[in-house]
Amino acid sequence: MSPRPDHDADARILELLRTHDLREAAILDAYRGLVEASADEGVQYLGRLIIDDEARHHQVLGEMADRIDAWMHDRDDAGTPPLTPHVDRALLEETRRLIALERDDAKELRKLQKDLRETPPTSLLPLLVKLMLHDNAKHIEILRFIRTYSG
Repeated sequence: MSPRPDHDADARILELLRTHDLREAAILDAYRGLVEASADEGVQYLGRLIIDDEARHHQVLGEMADRIDAWMHDRDDAGTPPLTPHVDRALLEETRRLIALERDDAKELRKLQKDLRETPPTSLLPLLVKLMLHDNAKHIEILRFIRTYSG
């Protein structure tokens, strides 16, 4: 592993990650409180979706901080793993296939979104489809990253 050139920058990034992680923990607690205090099943359902995201954010921020800390102390034993650049034709083909599947899924979700226009204003269904479309975009971004740095 090659040493990171700018320890001051790494220290600033590490502090930002740790500070943000503390805020994420507080936000997570606030959402848990919201869900526990609400008698509305819809609010509870949506709150749990947010809690899942916030818990993942909290985990990822901790892993990012561990990675920076490992770089600062010339270790390679913690945090987010690096993507190993190598040409793997099977991996490249599979990511291409998965991107196509995600795009097809997004088309179907947009069709569903149109079909759900007439649902009652308090229905969660249009919102959930919109959130799934955001997830599709995120998945495609991840797959593109894998393709870029694995091929």
